[in-house]
Amino acid sequence: MLKKLSHFARLDNRTILSIKGRDAFEILQGITTNDIRQIQQSQSTLFLNTNGRIICEAILHRPQIQKNDQWQYCNDEIWMDIDIDIKSSLVNHIKKFLIRKKVQITDYENQLHIFQVYGPEVKLNNQEGEPIIDPNNDLSEEGDYRNIVAVDPRSSSIGIRMVTNDMPDLKQNDIQIEDQGHFEISRLTEAIFEGKEVVNKIPFQVNFDFWNSINLTKGCYVGQELTARTYHTGVIRKRLLPFKIVSNDNTDNLEDQIISNGEQEVGKVVKSSNNFGIANVNYLDIDLEKEYQVGNKIISFILQEKLRSNLIKYIELIQSRKQ
Repeated sequence: MLKKLSHFARLDNRTILSIKGRDAFEILQGITTNDIRQIQQSQSTLFLNTNGRIICEAILHRPQIQKNDQWQYCNDEIWMDIDIDIKSSLVNHIKKFLIRKKVQITDYENQLHIFQVYGPEVKLNNQEGEPIIDPNNDLSEEGDYRNIVAVDPRSSSIGIRMVTNDMPDLKQNDIQIEDQGHFEISRLTEAIFEGKEVVNKIPFQVNFDFWNSINLTKGCYVGQELTARTYHTGVIRKRLLPFKIVSNDNTDNLEDQIISNGEQEVGKVVKSSNNFGIANVNYLDIDLEKEYQVGNKIISFILQEKLRSNLIKYIELIQSRKQ
């Protein structure tokens, strides 16, 4: 498997929290946006406050341990793959729901390591969130949790998520080792946001309805009423979208500058670096295929295949409601 991958990055900004106990699944089902009953190996989800705004995004993983010489999924434990800077906020949030519940939260920050393998050479037949089993590259040892290798549950376009006990034994000729920032550009180019980028945002503003993170039929959970109402009766007029500068090489910080089409204001830059940036865009009223102006710069939006497809579907949904 590893020989087919082009880039490999260790994500030191992420950590693993374990929630374990007979009530673990029940608790998570009531405080996350996805349906944990449908998890395969990994699942993208959100923790919301009562106002439907994001406290934390997470990738949930089902750990495996060895029993009777066979790997078996744990029926009472889930790992939460989260941004390390939001760990305390999430723990405090979860603890509100632990009264008279049989669960334990464990921090595996210094014991488990998170990696992403990604790039144009990644060819995946598995569905998002499905495990990838490769006995030739399984570094797990008896007594440890099994290393998790799964298609990223948000989008296969950003490759494979790995959670391991140790640093994988990679050969430099097989894979290109990158720093964390390299993967972050790849992720942001797909309009997939994490960590503080999404805190206190409405899920749809940061595209989580596009990335397999919200189940609109699962029933009650914290923040569900406002989330369902927004989707079914509201209109999400603005979303965070990536862009590139196509004229005049840019070294300026464009943060907070207005994106315009002549006299029409169509959005605002949230952050930028070199020739790449993220903007909060009123996308329903413009042609995303056109070029727009930020100061003396010309930009165009980056619409990767899955993002483009999801945007078209949502715009068609809004248009059908008007008929």
